[in-house]
Amino acid sequence: MTPGTPDWYVLGAGAMGCLWAARIHQHSANTILLLRTDVQARAYETQGGLQLESHDTVSQIPVPAFAVSTCTTPITQLLVATKAQDAIAALDSVKHLLTPDARIVMLQNGLKVQRAVSAAFDSSRVWCLSTSDGAWLRSPFHVVEAGRGETWLGRLHHAQVDATLLQSLPAAAMGIRHDDNIENRLWRKLAANCAINALTALHDCRNGELLTRPEAHAELLVLVDEIATILNGLPDAPRIPNLHELVNSVLTATALNYSSTLQDVRRSRTTEIAHLNGYLCELAQAHDLDCTINQQILERFSALCKARGID
Repeated sequence: MTPGTPDWYVLGAGAMGCLWAARIHQHSANTILLLRTDVQARAYETQGGLQLESHDTVSQIPVPAFAVSTCTTPITQLLVATKAQDAIAALDSVKHLLTPDARIVMLQNGLKVQRAVSAAFDSSRVWCLSTSDGAWLRSPFHVVEAGRGETWLGRLHHAQVDATLLQSLPAAAMGIRHDDNIENRLWRKLAANCAINALTALHDCRNGELLTRPEAHAELLVLVDEIATILNGLPDAPRIPNLHELVNSVLTATALNYSSTLQDVRRSRTTEIAHLNGYLCELAQAHDLDCTINQQILERFSALCKARGID
């Protein structure tokens, strides 16, 4: 990078976007946060930057931020940190700024968006992050780092580690490791999210309560059985020998957390469920696999969202 040229643009100012923008800025000061609207940009300027709360300490992180509409400089490295349902539109809004060899890093739940972006762009330029880090917004641009998990980086089509990409990211601070089979990891996370997220919203409970509430746990067991059956029937899905064990380990490790889906529902925000259980049902139906339980979950979830005025 030439002096003064941003090393990274972070697109999206939700919890994960703010967390990553702050950590990348601490690693390399040449970072820009891209915001959706001028109103957001003015609010950000008034606040004076990002606030990162970690271990009960709040730090002011002066990451420069601009509305997408006012950005004119070429983008060579872009981290897309929006929700899955917003990612394609967000990427389209800056596509004209991407250099021909720009590297795009996708940070979304699910697998649908990552596949779509890899197909739309040169797949060698598209990287995927899978993280179990926790973060939430105390207020706009004030992010709370809620827990450190694992973070993996790789391309959908198996590729060796890109040392320069890792060096430009806060690999040590964020515990980033390379995975030459990131798609397998994304499948496993998709399966776990399909089992957990909608149910926590339907039962309005913390993750761990899916193990301790009898009615919720009974639903969980049946849902996981169907997810496992669907994965076994999909030709490109990995074998997950014991999905129940995987889901239980996630629920135990995140027992006190509220899923991102439940947080979205409580805030009357559009959720990612269409990219989780919805996408799984799309794949199942394309291969004539039964997805009755997942469809029932989607119908109940849709009714919940409608009752709360959520699109």
